[in-house]
Amino acid sequence: MNHIHSRHTFVWKGRGMILLLFLLIPVFLSAATTCFRGGPYLQELSHDGVTIVFENSVPTFAWVELRKKGQSAVTKYYQEVEGQHQIYDYLQAPSVSLPVQNFRIRISSLENKTTYEYRVCSQKIEQMKPYSAKLSTQYESDWYEFTTLDSKATEHHLLVVSDMLGRTEMLKKFLDALDYQTADHIIYAGDMMENMQVGKTSSTASKCEEPYTSFINSSVELFATRQDFNMLRGDHETKGDAADYFSTYFPHQSGKNYNAYRWGDLEVVMLDGGEALPDDDPTAYTTILAAYNAYRQEEARWLEQLIQTPEYKTARYRIVVSHLPIPFTSEETTEGGAKYFADLMTPILNKADVNLLVCGHLQPKTYTLLEPTADANFPTLVQGYNSALRLDIKDGKITLRVVDADGNILDTKEL
Repeated sequence: MNHIHSRHTFVWKGRGMILLLFLLIPVFLSAATTCFRGGPYLQELSHDGVTIVFENSVPTFAWVELRKKGQSAVTKYYQEVEGQHQIYDYLQAPSVSLPVQNFRIRISSLENKTTYEYRVCSQKIEQMKPYSAKLSTQYESDWYEFTTLDSKATEHHLLVVSDMLGRTEMLKKFLDALDYQTADHIIYAGDMMENMQVGKTSSTASKCEEPYTSFINSSVELFATRQDFNMLRGDHETKGDAADYFSTYFPHQSGKNYNAYRWGDLEVVMLDGGEALPDDDPTAYTTILAAYNAYRQEEARWLEQLIQTPEYKTARYRIVVSHLPIPFTSEETTEGGAKYFADLMTPILNKADVNLLVCGHLQPKTYTLLEPTADANFPTLVQGYNSALRLDIKDGKITLRVVDADGNILDTKEL
């Protein structure tokens, strides 16, 4: 981020927002002194709203300024928590306090298919007391823009990438090969990281691989300031000291990691299978706290209800994305959690008139396209690690294109 300016020092008090102005001397600060550490990036962009996520390197009070493109009037939006504006927050892992100053600001009541400009603003907190804070240097990002979705869209272009496992350069190659600049929606279908290990607690601990360095920064560099990505949790994202803070980085209005979105006449369902190992894993230390089966049962009840809703039934196209494979095709007996999930979801999906299910996790050498069977009456594409997918949907047809990282087309098929 560039063009960062210092504004003034003041004291902010409670609900009344009493401002005591101490200093007003504009000073230009270089990018090296900025407080912005990660982002901004967009989440859950819709026809009437968007969530903007960013992270700062110092304790701050922060907000987003928004204006309709071509207009000068600016509206401020804050992250609000139980009646107060959110300020900096640290993630508390079991053995380390993670230096995360993360903000997740939802902007609602926007106009359909309309372009907006926004910037992120933050003020350093010098001193914090109950209901008051002494603030100093103000930082402002560049202006970015996004366009809300068309609620009546009948043409869709989706990318699905998974199992990058921290390979940032490979991610960029896949996005280029899939022509990300012409895509409407980008879905990261799990295992984008080896783990969500942010703090290095010992020489034997898992390597640090926080979400920003793994793939968020690359996404911001390419597209994520103007277009959202949809992050689906994989089994690798259930591991690490920040795993419990998945929703901090990838917030959902539903409060769940599994979700469904209606984009024009397209319904996309994103299923979260959790950990692939069984809850009663005999090695114990990996899943001793696991209670995923109850979580999956809750998700199955949600899916049963979802497929009965008018929103789902009236969709012209229905795409389901799951990190764990459905139906379960692996012979690996240790993946009892994955099998439990697949056995639970397959009968429901058989009743859901699914046009295509896209899965990852198994990391085939290229990809596997399974035709409908008596047991699973929907086509299933298993991809990831060595391949990625583009879906072009128009005029009642779904065209899939599977590519490798060099841009070679591995398969093209019309559904």
